[in-house]
Amino acid sequence: MAIEASAPEGGPPGRPATIYTVAEAAGVSHQTVSRYLKGDSLRPGNRERVEQAVKALDYQVNDVAQALSTKKSHRIGAFVFDIDDWAPQRILAGAAKAARSAGYILDILRVDPEDNVSLRNAVRLMNRTMLAGVVVISPSDPILRLLQLERLRVPWVVEAEPVLGPDDDRALQHPFARVVSHLADLGHERFFHIGGPVSWLAERNRREAYRQTLARRGLTNCGETQGLWGAAAGYEAMASYPHADAPTAIVAASDQLALGALFWLQEHGVRVPDDVSVSGYDGIADTAYYWPPLTTVAVDFPRMGRNTVQALLALEGGGGPPDLGMPVGELVPRASTGRPGGGIPAP
Repeated sequence: MAIEASAPEGGPPGRPATIYTVAEAAGVSHQTVSRYLKGDSLRPGNRERVEQAVKALDYQVNDVAQALSTKKSHRIGAFVFDIDDWAPQRILAGAAKAARSAGYILDILRVDPEDNVSLRNAVRLMNRTMLAGVVVISPSDPILRLLQLERLRVPWVVEAEPVLGPDDDRALQHPFARVVSHLADLGHERFFHIGGPVSWLAERNRREAYRQTLARRGLTNCGETQGLWGAAAGYEAMASYPHADAPTAIVAASDQLALGALFWLQEHGVRVPDDVSVSGYDGIADTAYYWPPLTTVAVDFPRMGRNTVQALLALEGGGGPPDLGMPVGELVPRASTGRPGGGIPAP
């Protein structure tokens, strides 16, 4: 069923739509439209007709109605972009659990990070739903710029780590520093970092923790790469391995990056950990079954989601980036790291 926008009968063109004109266009009662705006359950056919009428008439809730509905709403919106990836999945699970514990339902809006139109329309879609607030899960810098969250009519919170700069000693407390220290404790002196996309704060913080830990312990940073998060990027990054310096420790910014590096090493006959050690970060359950089993940092991603929702519920007024604290992670040593070997021989 397609609904076209038009002025209500007996009303002047251009007059703002109301729930009554939406109801008329959708062929339902105004009580049905009211239930839709409150987030109540509707028959699928009625919901579809109301949604089409809201879109066709460009129905906007006035500020008073918005304020009243927000106070009564027990729904929290969540912008999610990479829900297929491990970390956002776990963060979202923690956010949903925290919302339920506080008596709220988490409404998820999955937005295509590659679709600029979808990103620009995301806030408008959220504004059409009665929400207590919005959380933004694992966004990159470009995504945040395109979202323009200041347009939201309810409080909002971005799930994010503290920003760690070059002179910020907190970088040494970041969980990523633990795996670098673990390798240093094993006797490694020459390091190579396989990084993710620097448009993500999480990657920049891991890189800063890596650099500061090496500097504090007087160790050598033989090189760094940057790219996407997946295993393919880890495989491709090994083409940048600095053979002349022969780093013995390969520190990947994620478990998936480490998986790609391990595949490259096996393909080229390099022994892990006899020739080089490899570490990851995230704590994906499957890393126990990589070959060799991967040393990693198991990050408490659900805690990050819980903290984000709790910060939202405590927030008064407009949204912003609250202090959600440093990530929490536990070092998980496995067979992919050992005493220093000789590095990778030059081809």
